[in-house]
Amino acid sequence: MFYPIVFIVIAAMLLQTAMLVLFWALPDALGLSMRELYQGKELWQLCMAFGAILFMSFFFALWQWRWRSSLLPARLLAVFLGFYLAVATVDFQVLRFSHQRLSYSFLRTYFHISNIFDSTTVSMLGGDAKGTALWATLLFLGLAGGIAAAIFLPFRKKTFKPLSIKVPLFLGISGILLSAIPLILFLSGTRGIKTIPIINAPVDMRFTLGKHTLTAPVLHIGVVEIFERFRDNYKITEENIKDFDAFLPPEFSGHRPNATEFPAFRTAPTHEYKAKIPYNIILVFGESYKGRIFNQMLSGDTTFAPNLWELAKGGGLWFKNAFSGGYPTVRGTTATYLGFSSHPNRDVPSFYASNHFTGFPELLTDYTKTYMTVSNPIFDHTLPFVTKFFGNNWQTIGNAEIGGITDSLGMDLTLRLLNDLPTDKPYFLVYNTASTHIPFYGYPDSFAPKPDNVMTRYRNALQYTDNQFGRLLACLAARPDFQRTVIIVLGDHDTPVDSVDYAYPQPIGVSAAQIFLGIFSPDTNLFKGLEIREDVASQLDIAPTILDLSQVRSENHFWGYDLLAEERPAEQPALFFSQDAYFLGFRDFVLTGGLASEEIFKAERGNGFSPTTDSLSLTWRKRAVGASEILRSLLRNDNMRP
Repeated sequence: MFYPIVFIVIAAMLLQTAMLVLFWALPDALGLSMRELYQGKELWQLCMAFGAILFMSFFFALWQWRWRSSLLPARLLAVFLGFYLAVATVDFQVLRFSHQRLSYSFLRTYFHISNIFDSTTVSMLGGDAKGTALWATLLFLGLAGGIAAAIFLPFRKKTFKPLSIKVPLFLGISGILLSAIPLILFLSGTRGIKTIPIINAPVDMRFTLGKHTLTAPVLHIGVVEIFERFRDNYKITEENIKDFDAFLPPEFSGHRPNATEFPAFRTAPTHEYKAKIPYNIILVFGESYKGRIFNQMLSGDTTFAPNLWELAKGGGLWFKNAFSGGYPTVRGTTATYLGFSSHPNRDVPSFYASNHFTGFPELLTDYTKTYMTVSNPIFDHTLPFVTKFFGNNWQTIGNAEIGGITDSLGMDLTLRLLNDLPTDKPYFLVYNTASTHIPFYGYPDSFAPKPDNVMTRYRNALQYTDNQFGRLLACLAARPDFQRTVIIVLGDHDTPVDSVDYAYPQPIGVSAAQIFLGIFSPDTNLFKGLEIREDVASQLDIAPTILDLSQVRSENHFWGYDLLAEERPAEQPALFFSQDAYFLGFRDFVLTGGLASEEIFKAERGNGFSPTTDSLSLTWRKRAVGASEILRSLLRNDNMRP
């Protein structure tokens, strides 16, 4: 004799345990274990994962207790938990690669049919067949187990006794207690690493609800959404407008019609443009283009990107201190196209179509625009941008049937799109690359070896991508409009490759992204030789710069500088937010820390991070928090612009 509800809950807890074990055991694509990435958060994960199952089972158990003669509640619980754990498996995948919580937009992304059968899915699910098989097995066990339990288990009346009220009470109380532990610590603002006396386990109190778990329980999502409606509705004061202005060009604040209501909005720029004609613009979004590595070319190491180096020598700007708008790709996309840093907590693309944001491609009304992507924009979560900016004028290569030739197929398609572009009017062409995506196996075996050394693979992948870039340059040189063409080469974000990268505090260190940024053209009226720039540049500067290149003067909400005509002061950093952290890129050093904590880490160029409390760092931390409050309030209330 047994209680079916109890049997189902135990089975779900065992499957959740298997998920946790897999989560902790599997390394990421570069070998860093999940326990290293999220050290100290095991107890936090256990509370949320098991607390959610117990709490949700309470309602079905209470139903079963009231309907003693019905087996329907037990069967429905089995189905519900089956789907719940399947979604948790999906969230496990979301967590590993985007570090964002489960939401409707992610469900829409990861369950989209074109993504499920995309070839990139296999390579992303753990980096190998073993990881993919384990992930798919958990997904199947969740779905099939729940359905099978509801249909085939012998839940006949003679095999169980009526449910005692003690069962739903136990499930409810224990579920609430487990769920409430991290919830209370989060809402009370508990910070720092604490040691629990009884179990002697370190617990990281840098809590951000819905992250660092295998699933974001409905209870926590609901509480956070309610809580954020108050937390994100900061009153915009003159003081935090001054904090915000510390990261903006001086011209911005002088041309802002209503600072307290629309602090991120300004009228059309008034400075003199460097460009005197509308240029053709090609934007190359390079996957994980690391500034630290590309800068080695300035010292003579040009073997991994000789075609790029030849283009650069012809004339342009090379920014030694350039930073991305965040990690993963969608954050860099947000910063580049929308001209403001991605929100610390919110998924901007998921509600992009219904807001007052304007991406710079929408201002290029006289341009022929086209876009080529080598990865499914559904998977990258960039589809809202692609369709908004390019309409139907975008194409993807689809599945690469032969391994390691994605960038080659992408360049084939790019050259076909280029051939269709006019020569008598300006065009805007965007394409992205993929070979340098972790774990850096995206080049043919015949091109170069694939050793265990990760940096060697990364450089090999860069060289393969550069070979394809050379094909583009050859076709451009044959066009009659080549002289009025500008090529912007931009990294989407950095990515950790070696011990130098892992010196950044984790997990926010993944977002501490020094990228490559270069702007090149054969037109000597625009560039007379190669200029090596020391001033800090950012993806936030791309939109203002393209307004210069396209001769467009328009009101906008672009934070950055026109890199052709303006320079960021040495003492002013580039800013972006990642999760609940900020990152400030100065010319000679960087700062990073938590928005809701006092911690600040500082690193001189080429050195690892160490805690700091100097007055300059404290001042910039205050300004970063003030800017964050403005951004959160603007996005929450949808008032980026009138």
